[in-house]
Amino acid sequence: MKLLEKILVGVEFGPTAPEVLDTAVFVAKHFSSEIILLHVVPGVSERYSDAIAMIRTDVEMELQEAVERVRAGGIDKVQTVVDFGIPYDLILQHANQKDVNAIILGAREKSQNALGTTAAEVRRNATKPVWLVKPGSSLPIKNVLCPVDFSEASGRSLRNVIHVARCFDANLTLLTVAPCSSSAHDMEKIAAEARRAGVEPESVLMDHYARDFDLHGVRWTKLIRKGNPHEEILKVVDEIEADLLVMGSAGRKGLARMLMGGLARKLASEMPCSIITVRLEHAFRPRVEPQGGDLDEFFKQGHELLALGFPEEAGRQFRQCLIKDKKFIPAWEGLAAVSQRLGRDEEAKQYLDRAEQAAQEQYHKQIEADVREQHFLFRPMFGATDKE
Repeated sequence: MKLLEKILVGVEFGPTAPEVLDTAVFVAKHFSSEIILLHVVPGVSERYSDAIAMIRTDVEMELQEAVERVRAGGIDKVQTVVDFGIPYDLILQHANQKDVNAIILGAREKSQNALGTTAAEVRRNATKPVWLVKPGSSLPIKNVLCPVDFSEASGRSLRNVIHVARCFDANLTLLTVAPCSSSAHDMEKIAAEARRAGVEPESVLMDHYARDFDLHGVRWTKLIRKGNPHEEILKVVDEIEADLLVMGSAGRKGLARMLMGGLARKLASEMPCSIITVRLEHAFRPRVEPQGGDLDEFFKQGHELLALGFPEEAGRQFRQCLIKDKKFIPAWEGLAAVSQRLGRDEEAKQYLDRAEQAAQEQYHKQIEADVREQHFLFRPMFGATDKE
């Protein structure tokens, strides 16, 4: 089951191209992804068909070198696309048409003091997650930073960064810069209770917030800072030696709102490290293939989804098993594991009780069957004879 099926890589034939390609290979190897290499030639009118044909041939030859680098890295599934027009516009078009999971682009050298126009426009307008590769960045990814403000936008970024940290075996730091705002009433209530107890509200909120995410198999820590979000993020990037910064970039309040505006633009321009911005879509989308309603396949897919960190999706597969057979014990145990993963201990206990109940019923039925088979009073009733 693939979580990251397709990666679109915007290829520019410059000094940072190898780093962008190596990052794409690094990601694709971890997630068994297909890589699509796209180069857009700007400023050529369709009227000049002969010139376009010549340019396409030259570009395809250069792209072939990129293909060889990708394949040398161990990726077999790679295709190339050459197009003519406005680069950022065509990158967005191809990303949507090919339904890629993520876009990888290179940022400019730090001396240029700005994110390139193409990368900036893609970051600003893409519904897909965008990975901006910092010039001079190195692999593997060891330390990842994710700022959160408990909003829907930061929730999207957190769901994505968890899979990144788990698959790359990286350390994940969740950063909250106080004061934080939250639109959820229960978050405000928790914060008020924390203040009355003399506990830092943001720390309590972070603990409560994290419970809704499947962080199993992830080494993570929380940091609570006070001050200017932009300055604090930069400080923490340096402190933890972050290789990757993952941010939500679409929200209405708090940090998410600022990230959508000037803060995101600032951080992307300064590029303290490579950056992923998550706007509307998730990069990691498990695709469950229909298997004709087979109970064992439903259970297998549920088990795989739970191992990959998708407990809600796993739960749906286990429930399909129970539609087929309400006494299928592994499915009840699977639902218990899902509930435990989500911190719903009471619900998990109920599912385990159902599994035990089903097991007891099966045990008693087996005992009864054995008795009927062996006891002489029952054997004639069922047509059994000593000659059998």
